[in-house]
Amino acid sequence: MLTQITEFLEHQFADQGDPTDVGPDDDLIVLGLDSIAYLRLLSWLRNEHEVIVPDEDVTLENFGTAAAITAYVERQAGRSA
Repeated sequence: MLTQITEFLEHQFADQGDPTDVGPDDDLIVLGLDSIAYLRLLSWLRNEHEVIVPDEDVTLENFGTAAAITAYVERQAGRSA
């Protein structure tokens, strides 16, 4: 899961015109991930992983790094199982 999320994020940076390698604990805000990319991420999570993210869950704690996103998705998947 972490690899999929990291690859998705790297693709978003490339779309922004700034190819960037994303490590698991890299701060996505500091790297410059924009709000459109976050919206695409939420849509991708819904479509690819059937994870619907409520607005109140979109926090730096849950979405600040690739590792945090992975942990969030895994927690949500465990709740729906």
